[in-house]
Amino acid sequence: MKVIDISRTIQADMEMYPGDTGPQITKVSGLDEGDSYNTSRITLGTHTGTHVDPPLHLIRDGAGIDRLPMNTLVGNARVLDLSSINRPIEAGDIGPLEAGEIILLKGDSGDSGSSGDPGTSGGAYLTAVCARYLVDIGIKTIGTDAISIGALDEEYEVHHTLLDARIVVIEGLEMPDVEAGDYFLVCLPLKIANGDGGPARAVLINEKK
Repeated sequence: MKVIDISRTIQADMEMYPGDTGPQITKVSGLDEGDSYNTSRITLGTHTGTHVDPPLHLIRDGAGIDRLPMNTLVGNARVLDLSSINRPIEAGDIGPLEAGEIILLKGDSGDSGSSGDPGTSGGAYLTAVCARYLVDIGIKTIGTDAISIGALDEEYEVHHTLLDARIVVIEGLEMPDVEAGDYFLVCLPLKIANGDGGPARAVLINEKK
């Protein structure tokens, strides 16, 4: 069995969504300073690094991160390698899917961190038509290695289309060396009461290796 970490490392200089403040990690006590233990304080946004978008991210009275069914974030998943496509992803790029699937999109690495703008800093990001295609099929969860699931000029519509249909969105995955194929996903966001998002540790399990 092989376990692959597909989470971004939380650090002060990490890529963030434009306008979001990066995490702050402050040492509170340290062995080198004569204290009995090391402890630190961390301040970060709910959409930092690898994270999950629940309906509450855009929908008033939608389910928060603490109310998401765990079977939307733990289960059989399929990784699609779309790294040869350097533009917003269309339905034809994804191909046939089945209802209830968890789909993870690996996109073009781009020039990560060059601008921070969604749809320009690498990864797989969707057109609004493609988002509607996913809704019509009835997939359960969609994940991407992009900082945002939506193409720059359609970002809000893409999010609304998916979240209105209660499709769970995972953003900011780290999959440069992950091959296309079938895996078992475990993605566990922080259980924040009424959270509009949740930073997560995500892994893929390949039981054949």
